[in-house]
Amino acid sequence: MEPFEINLVGQILTIQPRLNETYDVFDGNEKLGEVHPISVNGSTRWTSKELNDDYASQIGELIDEHQL
Repeated sequence: MEPFEINLVGQILTIQPRLNETYDVFDGNEKLGEVHPISVNGSTRWTSKELNDDYASQIGELIDEHQL
């Protein structure tokens, strides 16, 4: 799976998909953390151990948009 870039309010982040539906998030060469989707009552929510919930959610929404 090829990495791709997203633009989060002017911040260009590189997203590296992994095989287990987890995505590594990089700002330049610095790994910020990992995000992954979870299903909650029929909808998808994005979460991360390293990133706060709002930031992970915003990144996840942009990943969803990229995959459309």
